[in-house]
Amino acid sequence: MIEKIDVFANKIKVGTLALTKDNKVVFQYTDEWVENGFSINPFKLPLSKQLFFATSPYFYGLFGVFADSLPDSYGELLLERYLKSKNININELSCLDRLAYVGSSGMGLLEYVPDLSVESDRSNIDFDLIQKECSNLLDSKAVSDINNLYSLGGSSGGARPKSLIKYDGEDYIVKFSSRFDPKNIAELEYKYMSLAKESGINIPDIKLITSKCGNKYFLIKRFDRSGNKRIHMISAAALLEADYRAPSLDYNELIKLTRVLTKNDDDVVEMYRRMVFNILIDNQDDHTKNFSFIYDDVNKTYRLSPAYDITPGRTYYGEHTTSVNGKGKGVTEEDMLKVALKNMIDKDIAQSIINNCKKIIENY
Repeated sequence: MIEKIDVFANKIKVGTLALTKDNKVVFQYTDEWVENGFSINPFKLPLSKQLFFATSPYFYGLFGVFADSLPDSYGELLLERYLKSKNININELSCLDRLAYVGSSGMGLLEYVPDLSVESDRSNIDFDLIQKECSNLLDSKAVSDINNLYSLGGSSGGARPKSLIKYDGEDYIVKFSSRFDPKNIAELEYKYMSLAKESGINIPDIKLITSKCGNKYFLIKRFDRSGNKRIHMISAAALLEADYRAPSLDYNELIKLTRVLTKNDDDVVEMYRRMVFNILIDNQDDHTKNFSFIYDDVNKTYRLSPAYDITPGRTYYGEHTTSVNGKGKGVTEEDMLKVALKNMIDKDIAQSIINNCKKIIENY
């Protein structure tokens, strides 16, 4: 049971996380980071030498920004199976133990020491083999090389299986299918992300590749990497320490968050455009972890990250996870225009976004 974790950013120490005697998590920036760094969460961890105490009931008792590094759903299952192979019970891990297993393998800027992560060759991946291994894992069958599978996807978020890979020398995420996905899930995701791009939404580079066996896989370039440099990213869930597993936010609040954090009108309009697109394609899986911000260390400001996970998806309760002007279903064009009005977005601009998205989606 690890009681202290040092947090690093591109080899520079950011601060230290520790457990108190009553198992509460505390964090403190280093003096150097306070002098030369930036707030990794302006709302919950302002740049100060004070000692911060985690208070959120979510995130395993961690601050949201560090919980962003942890796996969820598929990654959590993969971690559990990996630990089981080492005769370790995942339920006995503290939140700091979990960060140690992420170590240097996580998404975003932050790395954790002690580092218990597993390294592997992320290039020349046999996608068909990994797909088979993922399917075996999800079906509770034997996995031939749990160490390799874990090293490729142990820190991944989201419900679908995925691996963090090198493709043509650059960092990508490749997504695999589960038994609940349609057979053409890769083509569907590629299609809707392409439609999002055509609608004016900022997306990373995407690829649809065909394996030697004829199977198709969706790849999306990682925007938390620039060469060997790691880039800070933080989800809306982490910023506000909101429960992303349940409806907890409205697009009015999400757009307001974008304005307050980025102070950038283009980002505000971009977030509005993503709302419109999600509504029109019926992407109900628009939870708070599917919206992120990145830190621009050149201009010393936060910006809205490129979009990801924009595909039609249903929730078990049949409503959007992020509501639109208080409505989780039955959202109308009037509702979307009211959101624009409340967030000081010009009505003509809002109407143009709605019309353009409708035209592109309907004409596909």
